Amino acid sequence: MGKTTKQDLRFIKNEKLIRDTFREMIAETDYSKISIKELTQRAQINRKTFYLHYASLDQLLYTLQLELMEPTLKDISETTFPDDAEKIIQHSFCFLSSLDCTDKKILSSKGDFPDGKNPSDLIRDRFFQKYECLPKYNRFESDLILTYFSMCLGVVYRQWQVNGQRIPMEEMIPLATRLILHGLGGTGLLDEITKE
Repeated sequence: MGKTTKQDLRFIKNEKLIRDTFREMIAETDYSKISIKELTQRAQINRKTFYLHYASLDQLLYTLQLELMEPTLKDISETTFPDDAEKIIQHSFCFLSSLDCTDKKILSSKGDFPDGKNPSDLIRDRFFQKYECLPKYNRFESDLILTYFSMCLGVVYRQWQVNGQRIPMEEMIPLATRLILHGLGGTGLLDEITKE
């Protein structure tokens, strides 16, 4: 029994070592430049030890991405669209803003994933499965609406980030909600144009 516990502790220790080393490496360079050979050398483990934990670097990346996205996947399961659109937008902004630089790099890295899907594809799929067909809309129309919502949310968030988050989040979320749900009409811009 002592041997099993010792082996379990070694397995846990090596798992943490692999993950920590990977995080250090991805913070320093692009995912595409990381190799198992370099990772195992830096972690001071042999390749066999790595393969006891992961079949490939892509599997390690995929596992870390899924773990980072798990709160978002859980939140999606607890929402109703479009009723909870602002809640979805708020959670997305808060979640993405809470990530450190390394987590952001992990999430944005592309690997050779099962079915060619990365975690953001899985979130979109989960969202689409949950709202397979919105009331009053057929499947095609529902897909267009959900694609519009998810793409707008991503673009608005990225632009807010690129601009250095000059608008505080508590002001940005209602603005993003109005813009995403009501287009330019939600900003009041069209009212100004029609007055002229």
